[in-house]
Amino acid sequence: MAYLKTSNNRKILCVGLTCLDIIQTCTYYPPEDSDHRSVDYRWQRGGNASNTCTVLSLLGSSCEFLGVLSKEEHSQFLKDDMKKYNIDFSKCQEVDGYRCPISTIILSLSTGTRTILHYNPNLPEITLENFGCLKLKNYSWIHFEGRNVTQVLAMMETIEKYNKIMKGMNEKSNKIVNKQFMEITVSLELEKPQPELLLLLPFADIVFISKDFAQRRGCDNMDEILENIGAKAKQGTVLICAWGDRGATARTSDGILVKSSAFPPEVIVDSLGAGDTFNAAVIDYLNNIKMDAESEEYNSLNNPTTISEHSLNKFNDPNILHAAIIFGCHIAGAKIGMKGYDGLVNYK
Repeated sequence: MAYLKTSNNRKILCVGLTCLDIIQTCTYYPPEDSDHRSVDYRWQRGGNASNTCTVLSLLGSSCEFLGVLSKEEHSQFLKDDMKKYNIDFSKCQEVDGYRCPISTIILSLSTGTRTILHYNPNLPEITLENFGCLKLKNYSWIHFEGRNVTQVLAMMETIEKYNKIMKGMNEKSNKIVNKQFMEITVSLELEKPQPELLLLLPFADIVFISKDFAQRRGCDNMDEILENIGAKAKQGTVLICAWGDRGATARTSDGILVKSSAFPPEVIVDSLGAGDTFNAAVIDYLNNIKMDAESEEYNSLNNPTTISEHSLNKFNDPNILHAAIIFGCHIAGAKIGMKGYDGLVNYK
């Protein structure tokens, strides 16, 4: 599970939703039309991209969240919590006249399940105009929560154009590694069962596929969904699928499959956000492999490969990809054995 942490000033950006999670923990899931007492209650910042930022920060990665925030009172809780976890949200748009999205969650201690009731009162999504305010040179990796397809597609196309410029500069540069010309790695999460999300595949380097997404496409196992999506992804894309207690499987661009078992805790305490935790841990691992190209050890090599070429080749190395998903499964397993995420700081 060990890897080299290199210091750098580039961040991982996560684009998507943040919401307020109101969590009730029960000994068992209450029957309909019953009066049931919970054993614990808390507020927590939620949303896939937001959770991914939380875990990245706890693992030691510099990260930023980009999404739309309501100006109503509950959003202050979300902003205060992001500050607590050192998550930059300075580029987020804040809007009047909209309520904060809220998820009400029931955690069952007897089964380890989490049941989510989500309320989103049409809060606007992030747009290309918002994204255009970013300085892309500040990021090594950008992760997209699969939603708002038209706007996300435009953002991904913007990154692709930027990367082509950086690649051209690298080809003209005489330096082995030029930090200024680093290309951005793009990852995509396919969780919501919306077929239009497949339009985003041609612009992603790494794709995370959820169990729910796979099953809605009629796939009963990880190998099947990776083959299914692999036929639609661009050449060179790495595909990763986590499947709860079955662990995770990843597919290199050459079609090589690597697998990791799950690492469950003795007692499941809180399974909320386990998938976001897995994604964040894999991103953290692979981004550090990428940034390792900036280390003195790599700079000393007589190797004309650019950072981007070096790192993407590394991602397609079955051994490195295998290590990344093992790390992801370990961190996700640790997470479901604790309440919330704070204990993950011990794993960075």
